[in-house]
Amino acid sequence: MSGIKVTVLNAEVIERKGSFKDDSGQQREFTTRKQKAKIEMAGFAYPFDVRLEDGQAGYAAGEYELDVESMGQVNKGVLSLDKFTKLRAKTVARAAA
Repeated sequence: MSGIKVTVLNAEVIERKGSFKDDSGQQREFTTRKQKAKIEMAGFAYPFDVRLEDGQAGYAAGEYELDVESMGQVNKGVLSLDKFTKLRAKTVARAAA
């Protein structure tokens, strides 16, 4: 089975900072970090934002596979995916010598 292909378009990390008032009226600061990419599924390519955790190094431009196993979290029998994207280097099959 092949993985879901993600192509990071460039190494630039886009960072956005802001603030909002939460339900209790307190001011909360936030930072979002992402990279522009495309994801390919079922023969189609779609724009995709690779979300990065605070302090996480960006990915070099190139082809990766979405690491769903690393993103998965099970709580009370329900699977959900982490909001931060995990990628692994795409493996290339080598011809037998």
